[in-house]
Amino acid sequence: MRHVFALLCLLGLCSCARLALPDTPVRAEDEPAFAAFRAELGSRFAPAELAAFDTAIQELQLAGMDQGLVSAAERAAAMRRQVHGLTVRAAEILGWQARRTRILGEIAQMSATLERDLQTRERQGAGTSLTVSNRIQNVQDILARLRGDLAEAEQRLAAWGAAPAR
Repeated sequence: MRHVFALLCLLGLCSCARLALPDTPVRAEDEPAFAAFRAELGSRFAPAELAAFDTAIQELQLAGMDQGLVSAAERAAAMRRQVHGLTVRAAEILGWQARRTRILGEIAQMSATLERDLQTRERQGAGTSLTVSNRIQNVQDILARLRGDLAEAEQRLAAWGAAPAR
């Protein structure tokens, strides 16, 4: 019985020695290393715990398009260069700042579209086409979703003590 107790204590100590997700350094020197790193995280943490990290990684790859990187492979390589050696939390912050920046850009574009359509509706009055009326409703719905996404990004960044990227 003592041996079983000692073994359980030893296992407990080993599991406590593992780094918490936010403090885990990201290994991303190349695609296989990053894939192995992500698989390791998947074996240690629940999908819900990894959702913010996965979103950050996707956002960093999307940001690569704004940097003129046309292929998915180029964007993935740029993302890996950005996060390699950072902690998971630092990578999350970087990615969620990129998310906030992307959403702000989309809000600006959609707001301009909405403004033009509202001016068209005002000029045409009752003669406004169904296409313009439907687009106004669709753009308003999209803007509401984007503003919700922006609020979520800003809340996460604030909870992590990070300033939003400008």
